[in-house]
Amino acid sequence: MISRKHNFDNIRIVLVEPKVPGNVGASARAIKNMGLSRLVLVNPWYKNHPQSRYMAHGSEDILAGALVVDDLKTAVADSVLVVGTTQRKRTSAPYMNPEQAAKEILESSLSGPVSILFGREDRGLLNEELKICQILATIPSSSAQPSLNLSQAVMVLSYEIFSAVHPGASSPMDLAPAEVIEALYEHLNRSLSTLGFKQWNEGYNYMKSLRRVFSRTKLERRDVATIHKLCGEIDRYASRVRAEWEEKNKSF
Repeated sequence: MISRKHNFDNIRIVLVEPKVPGNVGASARAIKNMGLSRLVLVNPWYKNHPQSRYMAHGSEDILAGALVVDDLKTAVADSVLVVGTTQRKRTSAPYMNPEQAAKEILESSLSGPVSILFGREDRGLLNEELKICQILATIPSSSAQPSLNLSQAVMVLSYEIFSAVHPGASSPMDLAPAEVIEALYEHLNRSLSTLGFKQWNEGYNYMKSLRRVFSRTKLERRDVATIHKLCGEIDRYASRVRAEWEEKNKSF
């Protein structure tokens, strides 16, 4: 189980010689989306570009605070862990998928800075750059197009780091208890009977089928309320039709 202890301030996303300004801006946005804030640019061909600011959209502070250095050695000098991202197979360091790498990154972030390296858009990280990495992370992808866009790769790794710390980020389900579900089945049975629905074997087999259908999903209270409302509409329709029929037949 991944520990939720971490120090996000110690996690750095390092882009090595990025060539496309839009990728840097999109990476900044991905970083901020996932709660990270440290961006390092190693020898970028530009220092400031309107396209990068445009793609950052709401994450301009990440761009403004990015550390720009001339070489990779300077970027990772104080790192307690260096993670390289690559699709090429090497034997110099253990390979991990993004989820496995996220665990190591979070644990190491408690001890000091962690640098996650992303290579150039056209040729990735060079062999000598991969050699300084203690871990190599590979993002599984289709053989038809195994190489991800730079900012996409940044998002995948950043997401795995975020989700490892926030596995329950979504709201917990408000599951309906057994007594509430039983009341629902009773209402369904009454409503269908009101419509004149003919059940076989005194309704046992039909209700058994309904139970099987609903048991395949986890019904929340709001789901039950919706079905009750549907049954209520059936009840009102059946009552209206019955009243109209009785009124029409009074003269006979």
